[in-house]
Amino acid sequence: MRGVRRATGMDESIIQRAMESRDPAAAEEAIKEIDNEILSPKDAKQTASLLLNKAVLNGILRRFSDSRQQLDLALEQAPGDPDIRLQCAFIAGTLYDHEERPNEAYKCLTLALSTHRERLETPDLRFMYEDIQLRRGLDAARIGKFKDALPLLQESLSFDLEAVERSSVLANLGLCHVEMNNYESARDCLTEALRAGPTKDWEGQVHFYLGMSYAGLKQFREAKHEFEICEERLSEYGFPARKIYAWLSWVCKGLGQMGDSDRYAKLARPV
Repeated sequence: MRGVRRATGMDESIIQRAMESRDPAAAEEAIKEIDNEILSPKDAKQTASLLLNKAVLNGILRRFSDSRQQLDLALEQAPGDPDIRLQCAFIAGTLYDHEERPNEAYKCLTLALSTHRERLETPDLRFMYEDIQLRRGLDAARIGKFKDALPLLQESLSFDLEAVERSSVLANLGLCHVEMNNYESARDCLTEALRAGPTKDWEGQVHFYLGMSYAGLKQFREAKHEFEICEERLSEYGFPARKIYAWLSWVCKGLGQMGDSDRYAKLARPV
């Protein structure tokens, strides 16, 4: 989880490694380090910062209730500090993402952006602004807010993303364009997502939605190729077979391949 400032003069390498690696054993070790550090005298903001780090580490361990408890304690330590309030809001939104609750994550991060926009526009917090916008775009796509997701995902492409993040953004952009019947834009995004190298979770979806994009453009030969890939890897991609057969029937009909179209149509019928 990115976006949390480090707290004190202690050796922070243990905490840093745990956050970057997201390794549970490292997170446990880092929490012990923080618990020891909290015992020494320090001001309220330093204590709050340590509690924020502990909240992130508990999130890595999927102890979400404990994470939220640490956020509450951090706010109790420094209720009027704008940096602490911003970090609490940001972490709260990312916790929802890790819980697979995109609707709550989107609402929480949107509120954080609205409440703390002026602070987030400063150069030293540019990294947090970008993280919020990227998450909001992905969350909006997941909950079907495709129109809202488009500008967020498009903006995210201007960020310095890792290859896997860029591919995910492009895949989600393609999905949004398909759902809004922008088939040419969808084709371009999904083709680029394939070149960037989609994750295993997205690979099948990219081929499927690319097939839909080609079909929407009446490029039936290219559409058939994508759906055939989905057919060949049905078990790997987890698609309902009848869904793929229905699309193959339709694109074969568009190609004038009536025999294949009829064959796939029979396969697409409920048993």
